[in-house]
Amino acid sequence: MKNFSANGIRFSGDSIRSCIGFIDLVDSTKNTITMDNLEHIRIYYSKFINSLSKIVKSYGGKVIKNIGDCLLVYFPKTSDNKNEQAFREAIECGLKILDSRYDVNQELSKQYLPPFNYRISMDYGILDLALVGDYSQIDLFGSTVNLCSKINSSSLSVANQIIIGDNFYRILKSFSNINNNYNFINNDECKITKTIGYSTYIVKKVNKLSLDNSSTINSLRKKMVGSSTDDFIETKSKKDLFFPQTNNNKRRIILVDDDPDILLTYESFLKGNGYEIISFTDPTDALNYIKDLPNFNDLLITLDIRMNDLNGFQLQQQIKSIEPTIKILFVTILDISDEILTFVPGLSKEQILIKPVDKKLFTNTVKKMLK
Repeated sequence: MKNFSANGIRFSGDSIRSCIGFIDLVDSTKNTITMDNLEHIRIYYSKFINSLSKIVKSYGGKVIKNIGDCLLVYFPKTSDNKNEQAFREAIECGLKILDSRYDVNQELSKQYLPPFNYRISMDYGILDLALVGDYSQIDLFGSTVNLCSKINSSSLSVANQIIIGDNFYRILKSFSNINNNYNFINNDECKITKTIGYSTYIVKKVNKLSLDNSSTINSLRKKMVGSSTDDFIETKSKKDLFFPQTNNNKRRIILVDDDPDILLTYESFLKGNGYEIISFTDPTDALNYIKDLPNFNDLLITLDIRMNDLNGFQLQQQIKSIEPTIKILFVTILDISDEILTFVPGLSKEQILIKPVDKKLFTNTVKKMLK
C-alpha cells in the first residue's frame, strides 16, 4: 500500500463507509470571553469534551478529534449498512446528548458557568482514513466529512436539534422499526453549489401515544381497504419489470435521466456493443434497483445531475455508500466540471460529459471506463 506523508499525516488510501457526526458547542467563544478566570475556562471545556466523549463511547461511537469547540465523532458499526441496531445507537447517542444537557447545565450553574447548547449534524458516506501524530491515531477526511461540517455550520442547523443529511436519512428510512419510532422532518436543502442542493432533516423521537394512535389508524385502514389478488399481481409484475434477472457475464450499464428521449438516445449509442443496459427516469427506482443487485462487477452508471426528488449528486453519494467501487459517469447540461470535482473525490474530468453529448465521445468514454 502506498502511503503519502506530510506534516505528521499519513494518508493510507483506505476508506470506510460509516455514520459521522459533528457536535458543536454553541456560543462558546462568547461565553468564555467574559471569563477572567482561566480555571473556569478549563473546567468549561473539559466538561464539554469529557461528558460528550463518555456518552459517545457508551453508544459504540468514537471521538476522532476536537476542533476548537466542536467534536468529530463516528460510529464504526454502521459500516455494515444492514446493522439496524448500530444506526439506532447513532441516533440515540445524539438524543442522549441533548437530554443529558439539563443535568450538565445544573452542575455548571452551581459553578456560575454558562449552560451548554449544542448543534448536532450527522450523515453517512465514504470516509477517507489517515494516521496522525505518531501514526497511532486515525483521522477522517473526504466529501462526507465536508458535507456534514457544512450542514453543522449552516443556518439550517438549529441549537439543540439533530440535523441529518440525505444519505443518512435514506438508510434510516430503510429500517421499518427506526421509521416507526422516529420522525424525520424536512429541513430544506443545504446549498453545495449555486445549482446543487443537499436535503437535510430534523430527527425527533416519536412519543408512545402518537405511535399507538398511528398503529390504530393503520389497522383500521387495512380492515376498511384490504388488498385484492389483482393488486398483488400488478405489483409483482412491476417489480419484475424493474428488477430483471441479470446476466453476470456481461458488462452492465445503468442509465439514469429524467428525460426518456435522452435515455433512448444513449441506448441507441450503445446498441450492438454487447452491453446489458437498463434505463430509469426515476432516480429512486434506480437506487432501489442498485441496492438489490447481487454484485457490482463490470457495472457503470450514467447520471444526470438536474433531476427531481433525488439529483445526480445525491444519487452518486447514495450509490457510493452502497459500494464505493461502482463506476459513475456524469452526463449533464451544467458546465460545472470544476465544482463537481471539488465535491466528488476520485472523479476525473473524463468522467463528466456535457450535453448534448457526442456519440463517439460517449461510447469511447463508456468503453474506457468498463475496461
